[in-house]
Amino acid sequence: MNVIRFMLVMFALPPVVVVFVNLYALRKGRGLERSGRRVEGECVNHYWPAGGYVGVICEYSAGDGMRASVKSSKYTVAPVEVGDVVEILYDPQNSRRAMLSFEAANRVGYDTLILSIGVALFLAPATGLLFTF
Repeated sequence: MNVIRFMLVMFALPPVVVVFVNLYALRKGRGLERSGRRVEGECVNHYWPAGGYVGVICEYSAGDGMRASVKSSKYTVAPVEVGDVVEILYDPQNSRRAMLSFEAANRVGYDTLILSIGVALFLAPATGLLFTF
């Protein structure tokens, strides 16, 4: 019986980690949507993370007059080309904390989905653990 409980605990831990990581990302995305400032930026370069994906690097001028940059997530095809104007959301308290506005909107839906899946994956072993007592 102890082996079964141990295995159920081991199956319950990874979804908990996924849930907390996605709660943080969801909070960040919603916070930027709610209180972030929208500015126009420019795509200045592409970058190629592993796996054949591509991302973009965009620069923008924060409210304090300093230039800052933000990297996009990775895509199979670049979402914008070098020289394109994009809308960026940044935190006025910390101009280094920013997201491309089209990613912020998509990210909230994605993180909500992953959060739901994580909770469901946690509930199955947690329920089994309750029935072993």
